Amino acid sequence: MHDLSRLVSSNGTLSAIEDLFPKETYLVGGCVRDMLLGKDPQDFDIVTFSDVGTLAEKISQRLSSSAFWMDKKRGVVRISRKGSNTIDISSPKGKDIESDLRKRDITINAMGYDLCDKKFIDPVCGLADLDHGVIRLVSEENLRDDPARLVRCLRFSVVLGFPVAASTVALLKKHASRLRTVSAERVKQEFIKALCGPNGSSFFALMETTGLIDALFPNIRYQDISMALRGLRSALFLAREIDGLVYDAEKLLPGSSQELAQEVEAGLSRACVLRLAAFVSGILHFHPTGLSGRGPDSTVFITELGILNAAEICSSLRFSSRAVSTIKLTLASQKLAQEILSQRKLPIRAVHLLCEVSSSCLPEVLLLALAWKRSAGEATFEHDSLKEKIQALWSHFLDIYQVHKQSLLIDGNDIMQTLDISAGPVVGRLLQEVQTARAEGIVNTREEAIEHLHVLRRAMKERPDVKRYR
Repeated sequence: MHDLSRLVSSNGTLSAIEDLFPKETYLVGGCVRDMLLGKDPQDFDIVTFSDVGTLAEKISQRLSSSAFWMDKKRGVVRISRKGSNTIDISSPKGKDIESDLRKRDITINAMGYDLCDKKFIDPVCGLADLDHGVIRLVSEENLRDDPARLVRCLRFSVVLGFPVAASTVALLKKHASRLRTVSAERVKQEFIKALCGPNGSSFFALMETTGLIDALFPNIRYQDISMALRGLRSALFLAREIDGLVYDAEKLLPGSSQELAQEVEAGLSRACVLRLAAFVSGILHFHPTGLSGRGPDSTVFITELGILNAAEICSSLRFSSRAVSTIKLTLASQKLAQEILSQRKLPIRAVHLLCEVSSSCLPEVLLLALAWKRSAGEATFEHDSLKEKIQALWSHFLDIYQVHKQSLLIDGNDIMQTLDISAGPVVGRLLQEVQTARAEGIVNTREEAIEHLHVLRRAMKERPDVKRYR
């Protein structure tokens, strides 16, 4: 374990303001924990028994930054520094610093450091738990006071890779139902922080261990306990598979890691959304209301009703409309993706259609499809074949679909002029047909594309079930 005094004095931010700290001013919480772990804290939490506003003003002036009240009633000021650490300065929650620390969530977050007297403060043996790598609640009373700590315990376990102490697991189970009293926004923030870690899927396993799944997903109900267990096993397996596939995504789908790192909302990457989509799809696969299905070629898919249910689950946790839309599209594309992967030879028309309908989340679609194949045991025996198919599909997307999109042979105006038709959905369908024909090698020039339009028009005229252009 590192020497805290040396770490504090050598920290650039703290050393720049150390002469400003009045008596009874303390470094507390996660920043102390991180420094003891040898990490550079992203944020600093300071508790002072002096005037919070005055200290914050002095620090902000010294650091050429801005200070604002985060919570004036509770006496919390934040100093925001662009491109650097933030500093939160707050009033104590008790008569002395030990009382303040005893009100915190877990023991490893309940350590402090006296910035004036250079003393380490550890009233609940947080250092011992940090040494042993254990997540332990400070007290049951603190959990009752703020049930959000139910899910915070799990988040810290996932992020730090520490197991949850058995006594804490028992308390989490005992008070699991209290999570329903916590605002969805607070729960979502813990979700995001947990899912975005390299082992984000372990968050779901911990929820199962501590009995939080029913509290977090109340709109999924099973009448048959055996089906519930199958759904849970499926969900946990898929989530674990996705962890590994996200880690290896760049090898499997070159260039996809940058896409998966893109945020769909603040702090929530596409990779995190994929983990949630995998878990939810696994839960729904064995749902008794028929929310999932299996095609004649053993492909697994989520029905339209199931997709709506998945969207409802995610919306209830206050995920953004963009995140929910990504999950819906990822699940809706599974049937086509798995049908393609089940073919001996990739069907170009179907591949091009998949690229068209899921271009905004194709890496997610392909990785989840592979995870489902593995869950069915198919990837064990056909790993090389599946890998080659997925890589060929991804190459088609990069080298053919996207390239063709950027250099169209004809556009919608060309179609309307050539066929003398008005704007409408049929123009888009004809354009897609031409692009598909180009991908298949049927047309290669503008002239061939125009000629293909006439072929399509004649074919549609000969089919009485197709609506007329006008």
